Amino acid sequence: MKIIEAVINKGEWLLDALKRIGYDMIPTNTILDKTLTGLGATHSEIHSKRNSIIIEPNVPVILGKLDENENLEAVYEKCEPYTIKKYLQMDIPFKKIITTPESFHKIRDAANSLGINIYKEYFCLFDECEKITQDIDYRRKIAQPIYDFFLFENKALVSATPLPMSHPELERQGFQKIKIIPTYDYKKNLKLIVTNSYYKRLRIVLDSLKDSKHICIFFNVTDGINELINNLKITDYKVFCSQKSVDKLNKRGIDKAYSLINYPLAKYNFFTCRFYSALDILSRKDKPDILILTDLRSAQFTIVDPLTEAIQIQGRFRKKGNDDITYNSLTHITTINPDIRVRTETELTARITQFADTYNLLKEQHDQETNKFKQEAIFEDIQGLKFQELIDDEGNINPFSIDNLYNEERVKSYYQSADNLHQAYLSTNFFNVTFSDVTECVGEDDIERLNQSKLEIDKRKMAVQFLEKIHNDYEQGNITYENKVFYIDYLKRQPEANYIIDAYNRIGKSGIEQAQYKKTLIDKAVKQYNKEQAETLRFIPKVLQDIKEEFDLDIYIPKNDIKKRLQLIFNEHSVDYKVVQDTIKDYYHCAESNSKDTPSFKLKAFKLEEVVSSTLGI
Repeated sequence: MKIIEAVINKGEWLLDALKRIGYDMIPTNTILDKTLTGLGATHSEIHSKRNSIIIEPNVPVILGKLDENENLEAVYEKCEPYTIKKYLQMDIPFKKIITTPESFHKIRDAANSLGINIYKEYFCLFDECEKITQDIDYRRKIAQPIYDFFLFENKALVSATPLPMSHPELERQGFQKIKIIPTYDYKKNLKLIVTNSYYKRLRIVLDSLKDSKHICIFFNVTDGINELINNLKITDYKVFCSQKSVDKLNKRGIDKAYSLINYPLAKYNFFTCRFYSALDILSRKDKPDILILTDLRSAQFTIVDPLTEAIQIQGRFRKKGNDDITYNSLTHITTINPDIRVRTETELTARITQFADTYNLLKEQHDQETNKFKQEAIFEDIQGLKFQELIDDEGNINPFSIDNLYNEERVKSYYQSADNLHQAYLSTNFFNVTFSDVTECVGEDDIERLNQSKLEIDKRKMAVQFLEKIHNDYEQGNITYENKVFYIDYLKRQPEANYIIDAYNRIGKSGIEQAQYKKTLIDKAVKQYNKEQAETLRFIPKVLQDIKEEFDLDIYIPKNDIKKRLQLIFNEHSVDYKVVQDTIKDYYHCAESNSKDTPSFKLKAFKLEEVVSSTLGI
């Protein structure tokens, strides 16, 4: 694909950059990579001297544009066909229609009924085009207008953060990419905080922002928003999400939830992903502080892509006048998951190929089957195939669904480690990143995960992992001895953790692994260890010294008395050894009296004198 660069100077708009390369309007068959948000791409199209259909990702964006422009027709779920027909028949110089992807068909159908060829008479602009790839896995209809889009004689895709697209029509129709190149430093400051004590870190950050008039929190899970509001006892809040989520939150007592932007902003404002891009959020007087939250404990879909979503989120806040700084601070607080499953391109390609092969095999069986009931059964099997998620309404492979699979693995890979995520942010060339990895040796999130595990074997595995981390960090000098003691004590306070800590201290990780983390096998291994250890411990100098001092020589002492006193010495030294009557012979030369009244030993000489004497320096 041909790439054309167009420079833009500070204070200029998109059309200023396009004019430098010979265009008065957004040119056709173009992927317009704006680099920056807020350059006026949709504004320029709304005011261009041609008929336009602009496809926006969701309703709040559309209604926001509607408030700012006259003669703009909004088409979305609630719109009736007759209103669209009425607008198409209006006598105005240039018609401007703005629609969601899912409602585009209403425009096409209305135009067809009036004999209007929109493909020749209108320019089609698909705004925030990366959303097609990002959202198609849970929002299949977002790609519905694509067949129509490529039928337009004049069309373009636009975004500040476009993703690579594999749709063959882009090459077939000779699309070009125009890349906007700012001539000035446009980088934004961002603080990236990686933690495994999510709530603790969030409280610290929110406490530092206690004087902020507006905190805007971008967090893509309504259950998590509900939990935050309740746990942090927030009262001055607003939640912006889908209408379905509004209804769900209302039932839970979260009554300040809205499907559209509602002013004025509250102290705490929560936004789900439908508000991450395209929408303009106005801060009338006071600049907000922005928090992006990723909590892999609650949901994987709280993951934020540094290359697209993070850039789009900060771009929601528009400047006032000549002030380029639209917010006070931008912070991303996130957890990471080293165990998150990320597939390679090779794996994905193999999976997609197999999905297609299975589908084609069943389809062939279906088409050749003559038995009606068998054919119905095969059809039901086909409907349940994974491949169904990759084909469009026409029954063809949807390139955006394929792109989505690869894109999801790319973004997930950033969250395997703090360094991966940091490097991803640096690679954007959009942020000045202040990186803070405050991952603790054992964090609150680790303990929560331990306690929430339902299987005892899994709990033991996690506890061993934490103990290994504590000991390794101490050995490598990452934590002090006091820290080591603190973390082990922290772990001990968890239910049944003492058991695995005791076993770990005796047989170590390898012993527990050999016991397959099963309690019966661990107990057996610990018992054997104690037996072997006791055989050594009962001959250490301190024990020998106490034994020597305990008994007088050359007098008869009852055997049971010797047995009890010897056992007491072992217990005092934590020697797990069961004393029998003859155990004393391991330490003394003895004369034995087997009197029926009182069987006794006369201790004649201590056998291990040299060991005791060498220890005492005698």
